[in-house]
Amino acid sequence: MSILSQPVPEFSFALNEIFSLIGLVQAVAVIVYILFRAGHIRHVVVPVLCFLVLGAGFFFDLGQSRLSTDIPLYAFLQNGIWMALPAFSVLLILQVADFGAFPRAFYWGNLFVPILAVFGGWAGALLIDRPEECGVWQLCALDLRMQAILILGILAGLLCFSALWVSRGSFESLRNDNESKKERYWLIISFVIINLLLLFVTLLYVSEAVVGSVFVLARDVLGGGMAYIASTSLFRIYPPSVKLERRELSDEDLSVAEQNLMQTLKNLFDLDKIYQETSFSRMDLAKELGTSEARVSKLVSVCFGKSLPQVINERRVQDSLQLLEQTEAQVSVVAEQVGFNSVPTFNRVFKDIVGVTPSEYRSQQKKVS
Repeated sequence: MSILSQPVPEFSFALNEIFSLIGLVQAVAVIVYILFRAGHIRHVVVPVLCFLVLGAGFFFDLGQSRLSTDIPLYAFLQNGIWMALPAFSVLLILQVADFGAFPRAFYWGNLFVPILAVFGGWAGALLIDRPEECGVWQLCALDLRMQAILILGILAGLLCFSALWVSRGSFESLRNDNESKKERYWLIISFVIINLLLLFVTLLYVSEAVVGSVFVLARDVLGGGMAYIASTSLFRIYPPSVKLERRELSDEDLSVAEQNLMQTLKNLFDLDKIYQETSFSRMDLAKELGTSEARVSKLVSVCFGKSLPQVINERRVQDSLQLLEQTEAQVSVVAEQVGFNSVPTFNRVFKDIVGVTPSEYRSQQKKVS
């Protein structure tokens, strides 16, 4: 029998496998795009980790029918990965809310919550109904353990999202960026809703309100929605590489009128210190220059090589250094003088740029003196 006459193997995919494959492709596309777009490592780590977890969830769902029978703990790996998604989503939400700032070490502790849920469910299930001769590390009572892990996973996800309430001060920056605050706000709301729906679908599965195939299909659809929203919104929020901006734009790329506007822009920052106005935004700067916000973004990129929020924060912090060194004004007064509308925001931005808080910086300067 010739090769051409041999029957061609048939491949068939269930509906949930199709959505898993689509979601996997989307997650990989998001990761690749982020790696090429974001120029600073702090813009890369959190979103890449988040969508690596999401992509791994899609991968395990895609291979469930073909690999689960050969790997005894396949279901634990599969569901454990999905339970870790809320913890990584919280980190991503915090970074989006803070315009790309790297989440503080405290919030990375959320990643241990789903891990504790998995180990707690594995060992704790035996306390509920321990079969005879079933040790903690033996492969037994798997169904009971899986149910316990899912229940604790739901609680772990809710606990992770409680960190958003604790860190609600991080969302104050949304009020300071009129250009993209609505987009960032709805992106955050979308991520929160999708993750809460994932937890709700898991609860329906644990309570036997839906069967396993529907459960997997529902979370693949929700996960695919998260990847789609990220691919349409996340890239416009994360600033591109400063190096790329400088290569693409230079003084030679500006018209004579734009070069005059750029000189006015420098005067507004260097002489008038317009950035010290509280809640100063790109819209305000566009009104001062009498031009569009899109052109303002272009001028700021050429003039300073950074985004407008970065320039504003750096200028405000630079001005605050002199006030902290030469005056005894309270930190709250210094924050207001340089343009910050709250002390927590001032402390956070100051530490991101200088490495210490304003109070610590003042103390260090006194010791040096």
